[in-house]
Amino acid sequence: MFFKKKTAVYLSSDEADFNLAKEILKKEQIRYYEYAAEEMPVAGCGARINPARLNKDLNLMTFRLSVVPEDVENALQTLQGKVKFVLNGPS
Repeated sequence: MFFKKKTAVYLSSDEADFNLAKEILKKEQIRYYEYAAEEMPVAGCGARINPARLNKDLNLMTFRLSVVPEDVENALQTLQGKVKFVLNGPS
């Protein structure tokens, strides 16, 4: 899976949905690459304002699942209708 092109099939900020998507792909034996990162606040370090401190419901984490191009169609069909944030095509 290293050094191969990967295509994102799932993108969300909902961690529970992200974990469900991983379980589904694992159950179907589709290899995936997971990525989680926190978005930079718009009014970042210069202003020293973190929007998450002002709005407690704001979740800046972004979760992404990617697969190799050969598995894209299978992964999209597997996730469609089972999780909320499936991407429609290659990105």
